[in-house]
Amino acid sequence: MMSQGRLHFVAIAWIVLGVLTLPSCGFKRQLVSITLIPNLATLTGFGVQLQFKAVGNYIHPPDSRDITTSVVWQSAAPQVVTVDATGLATSGPGCGTGIVISATAHNDPHDNSSGIVVGTAAVTVNPPPPATCP
Repeated sequence: MMSQGRLHFVAIAWIVLGVLTLPSCGFKRQLVSITLIPNLATLTGFGVQLQFKAVGNYIHPPDSRDITTSVVWQSAAPQVVTVDATGLATSGPGCGTGIVISATAHNDPHDNSSGIVVGTAAVTVNPPPPATCP
């Protein structure tokens, strides 16, 4: 037969264990969306730089965290604006509007065969004044 003190300790241990494991619900952590900050930007001039940040939004447990260095960055118009592996965008000699910058990652960070999640932002690149885009 268990003493009341030992029973109380065992009950608390089970409650703590349950609380610690509850948020995961037994499922693997899963990336469901990527938010890029800023999501809309304008760069005026050649060689202007802007740092993008990628925020991963997860379920199991619900969480958001900076994944800027864990995503693959890409510019839809690298002749107008480039983006490096750290999310640093740099305007080139051209100009354009609505250029898509994307950040891509797998929804399971430990399984490269899992689904793909993409976050996007739009960039406008203008030439330095007084020039205008054609």
